[in-house]
Amino acid sequence: MTTQRMLTRQAGFTLVELVIVILIIGILSAVALPRFLNLGTDARRAKAEAIHGSVRAASQIVRAGALVGGQTGTTGNVAVDGATITTNFGYPTADSTGIVSAAAMSATADKLTISAGAATAGSTITIQVQGAATAANCQISYTSPAVANNTPTIALVTSGC
Repeated sequence: MTTQRMLTRQAGFTLVELVIVILIIGILSAVALPRFLNLGTDARRAKAEAIHGSVRAASQIVRAGALVGGQTGTTGNVAVDGATITTNFGYPTADSTGIVSAAAMSATADKLTISAGAATAGSTITIQVQGAATAANCQISYTSPAVANNTPTIALVTSGC
């Protein structure tokens, strides 16, 4: 009878059990929270790397189309997926009708800041990922070829994402 009475009196947790649970939760949050806070940086870096790959692939696809269509002069046009891409020496120009259109980027939908760029040979356009700590350190730059038989310069910076 004494055992049964003791079982009915125990209805909660002891103070020691509660302190241990709170301690465990504190340790887990101290370890896990910094990792979750860093996910934004990792996401922006991954986005910049994906755009870099897209720009590289788009420039090569346009180059292949330009070679097939004989559009490798100072200026030209190549049709890719129904879009007309302007070219310099067979590569997309550094503007919205060139590489931006070839890579199917949208500043609004993709949350990017795209500089104006120009259709002239040797010009540069920058594509920055919005939300970065330092916009200039989370960007892709594309410079169209300045002369024949050169390739575009495509640079990726992720040190400030």
